[in-house]
Amino acid sequence: GLHIAALAAALKVPVRKLEALEAGRYDELPDLTFARGLASSACRHLRVDPAPVLEQIPPAVTPQLGGSALAINAPFKPVAVSGPANPVGWLSRPAVLVAIALMLGALVLMFLPQMVAQEPSAAVPSTSTTVLSAPVPEPVNTPAPAETVAPDGIPSAEVGAPVPTVALADVPQPPTAVGGGLLRIRATGDSWVQVADGTGTVLLQRVLKAGDEVDFSTAPPYAVVLGRVEAAEVTVRGQRFDATPFARNSVARFEVK
Repeated sequence: GLHIAALAAALKVPVRKLEALEAGRYDELPDLTFARGLASSACRHLRVDPAPVLEQIPPAVTPQLGGSALAINAPFKPVAVSGPANPVGWLSRPAVLVAIALMLGALVLMFLPQMVAQEPSAAVPSTSTTVLSAPVPEPVNTPAPAETVAPDGIPSAEVGAPVPTVALADVPQPPTAVGGGLLRIRATGDSWVQVADGTGTVLLQRVLKAGDEVDFSTAPPYAVVLGRVEAAEVTVRGQRFDATPFARNSVARFEVK
């Protein structure tokens, strides 16, 4: 009797993976090992014997290690030992020729200044070079852009952030309130709801059918978990609250203070 959204929230896996496992669509899962592990976890959570369920899942295929020419029992082939190096062939290598050219160039650079110093040097007028530094522009103080506020009073940057748990500030009371308690949840379809108070005591945990409503008037905070958030309407202090930005895999988690 446990809803699949509640089981997915308890196992912390997407609902679509549980649906694929239930329908036998193993190609939509990472591999058969993951499918068997997910089935075992679901059976443990539901407190049922996993053996009949695991028998319906094909076993994972283990790759066999075949023969290879480089196996440990392959015959050893000795490496042919070349004869003594030929000095002429060694000197004809490009790397050796480049090294010799560099050594000759270094010798020329070493003795060239001594040869030039013996010749009379012509007087060369010295020229001074003045480096003009360009003026550095002073920084202009640009006013910080104003923070964009969403229609419901919450900054837009916070609304778009996909955080699992968000504390909602006090929502100003609108001129025409819907009525009811501090927190109201109305189901437009089958939706799993869990509400706990500030001490961690679970106030409600069940599946709401289409048209069901629940109100909470005790002192906040409330920790709320919604399965199939698209099938639930949330009202906080008489004002409609959109829980979709806090949803992940169709499960929303948020906190009302």
